[in-house]
Amino acid sequence: MFIDTHCHLNHERLRDDLQGCLERALAADVRKMIVVGYDGPSSEEALRLSLAHPGILYAAIGIHPHDATTWNDAIAARFRELARMDAVVAIGEIGLDFYRDLSPREQQYRAFEEQLRLAKELDLPVIIHCREAYEETLSVLAAHPLPGVMHCWGGTPEQAQRAASLGLVLGFGGTLTFPSAQNVRDSAACIAPEHLLLETDAPYLAPAPYRGRRNEPAFTRIVAEKLAGLRFLDLDQVASITTQNAYRLFPKLALPP
Repeated sequence: MFIDTHCHLNHERLRDDLQGCLERALAADVRKMIVVGYDGPSSEEALRLSLAHPGILYAAIGIHPHDATTWNDAIAARFRELARMDAVVAIGEIGLDFYRDLSPREQQYRAFEEQLRLAKELDLPVIIHCREAYEETLSVLAAHPLPGVMHCWGGTPEQAQRAASLGLVLGFGGTLTFPSAQNVRDSAACIAPEHLLLETDAPYLAPAPYRGRRNEPAFTRIVAEKLAGLRFLDLDQVASITTQNAYRLFPKLALPP
């Protein structure tokens, strides 16, 4: 089976088609999906969806760097409460985004580092968002060693090796199929297999041949097929490797519903 380790079924572009998305995902052997929060309301919705679909949907709760200015003690307290649920498998997505700088960088660093400390306190892995800030993000993670995934990997192979040396895994999605994303393919080809995860980031970044359309978890299989070609593996091997990696990083995925 395949696991979509990063999707946003809590997003308005997918909520109205939730049942269809789940049916198509299961038909494509995508048996588990992590619904990732990016602010307070979306984190609450991720948990609600995971409780409504036990054993299939799981939740990550976090404040995205775009919303770093919303991070405060009240949200931290609420996240502590939500994290008691077995359905909450990670803190995320959190990190740094210097591409759009929608939040001041000092606020991004503060929210990122405080959520890393929260994840350590709660003994949860982290889901990291990083855009145009790979060196800065890896430096922060070196200072706060935690199990986690670099979501939607877009760095160089050298940065991939550095992330792997920190014990992090890399999430590969639709960008693996983009003609311009040679760095992503080179990274996926060079790192050790225990550092590979599948994801979609749905509704964003649909893989070829669906690029430009709404993404969904069923397309995890397309990413797996691309990864299999890059690694000279068959699809069953990719499924086994990435599923075991997901279980190792997110142990709550393996709990009975």
